[in-house]
Amino acid sequence: AIKMENEFEEIINMKKEKELNLEQMEKEFEETINMKQEKELKVEKMESELEETINMKQEKELKVDKVVSAFVETMNMNEDTELKMESEFEETINMKEEKELKIEKMESEFEETIYTKQEKELKVDKVVSAFVETMNMNEDTELKM
Repeated sequence: AIKMENEFEEIINMKKEKELNLEQMEKEFEETINMKQEKELKVEKMESELEETINMKQEKELKVDKVVSAFVETMNMNEDTELKMESEFEETINMKEEKELKIEKMESEFEETIYTKQEKELKVDKVVSAFVETMNMNEDTELKM
């Protein structure tokens, strides 16, 4: 009877330990979900910033087009005016190139964020699988008891 009582206490202790493990896994699962939500918000913010940058790029391109038109119109002006317009034209092109580099950088960061988000989703899937497996093990243990 003492042996059976000890085995019963061991089973109860194992069950309590599994419940603690389950609680820890649930807590980690919630943390992972929160991290995933934070990443999704960051992705949304980056998407918004990317759209803003694309709009700015389009605005700059329109400005460049206007500068080009103005440049062509002033070809007939005197040399001082032509030199001034050429300088403004070069500045505008430099600004456009800088914006394009920024857009490329943001696109790269956006792709990295998507990759990180996918990694987080895989981790969430693993945690969910482990959680389900633990729940099944708990059910099996309860059925054995």
